[in-house]
Amino acid sequence: METILEKQVTELGYRAAFTLWFQQTARPFIARWWIWFALIGSPAYLTYYFSERSLEERITETLKRGDEQEKEANQSKGNSVSLFYRSGYFVGRIVGITLKAWRPVSAILLLLVARLRLQYQHFFQPLFERDASGRRVYLFLAFFGWLFLAFIFRILIGDKGAELDFDWSIANTIMLIVLGYNLLTSWQNGRRRQLILVQQRTQAELDALKAQVNPHFLFNSLNSIYGTAIVEDSPRTAESIQQLSGIVRYVMEESRLQTTDVRRELRFIDDYVELQRVRIPNQENIQITTDIEWDEKPAQIVPLLLNPLIENAFKYGISIQYPCFVRIQLRVQDGTLRMTTENSILPVVDSTRTDLEKGTGIGIGLTNVRQRLELAYPGQHLLTVNETDDVFLVDLTIKLSVA
Repeated sequence: METILEKQVTELGYRAAFTLWFQQTARPFIARWWIWFALIGSPAYLTYYFSERSLEERITETLKRGDEQEKEANQSKGNSVSLFYRSGYFVGRIVGITLKAWRPVSAILLLLVARLRLQYQHFFQPLFERDASGRRVYLFLAFFGWLFLAFIFRILIGDKGAELDFDWSIANTIMLIVLGYNLLTSWQNGRRRQLILVQQRTQAELDALKAQVNPHFLFNSLNSIYGTAIVEDSPRTAESIQQLSGIVRYVMEESRLQTTDVRRELRFIDDYVELQRVRIPNQENIQITTDIEWDEKPAQIVPLLLNPLIENAFKYGISIQYPCFVRIQLRVQDGTLRMTTENSILPVVDSTRTDLEKGTGIGIGLTNVRQRLELAYPGQHLLTVNETDDVFLVDLTIKLSVA
């Protein structure tokens, strides 16, 4: 039986088949595992390489050989050895050592690149890009890391290398590379997030314009229905229409903004939950509880960010037939938002239903929230999802920007 690769070779040719295989199989594999290969393979090879002769012995031997060759050059040229000659000789020696010991040099560079990537993800990003206090902590730790590097290399290169301040030169070079890589990567990621946010906002505006057949007609109609409900003495209906009008207006106006006042977002959520209470029958098997608190300190939040989580809770957690519940707890204190949504997981009656219909609470809204959080609050949020046999829980914490 012909394999997939053989079929691709037959249809596309060897070069095109190899390119397709590399893009679909090899490159994702390398992108996922190369850091681990570097962290394991490079130290293992360097340990083997320096087990024959230590770094101190190699540096001492290289410096001694360089001194002898320089003396020979001085004797042949007298004392007229120029700075240009010395610089060229030094560069030539570095190139010669690199070519001769290309394997350990490659291992060191690969290990350095892997460490740069890891320290950016787990050290620079969580601290320096978080806030001002995180930047101070990062600079404090980086300073002591610089001193520690110099101390370690002072031990490794020995007295001969230390006389020429090789330990400080290596430590300074590594720190400059680390800081340069961090700042450049942070700038590139910031630019990328900005472009994606602009694209998403533009698409959201286009989608909103498509949905707005005639906003004035919609609001006028809601106002007319609201007036009719008041005349017919239906206060509950009138209140619901007013809440719906506020929700529609908020969605249309705030979707075009990057951030909005947290007070408006909380009012929008409260109106949405109240409309759900009106929509859902008042039955004993259905329990809906909400707890929303705010310390009234000004803060800004990305609009319409939280509502998909609440929508999911109602969409997948409410049933007319079975005992079910939705619990929403939302607190904003000292610029930190913490929201927890819990909903019941409904029994699966029909095995032909899709995953989105089986009451697990996992919907496209949760995926969109994750993406928006990564773009708008990188390193400043924590989203966890837990699922048991009968409860689906989403816990979200965001460090909001102060107004």
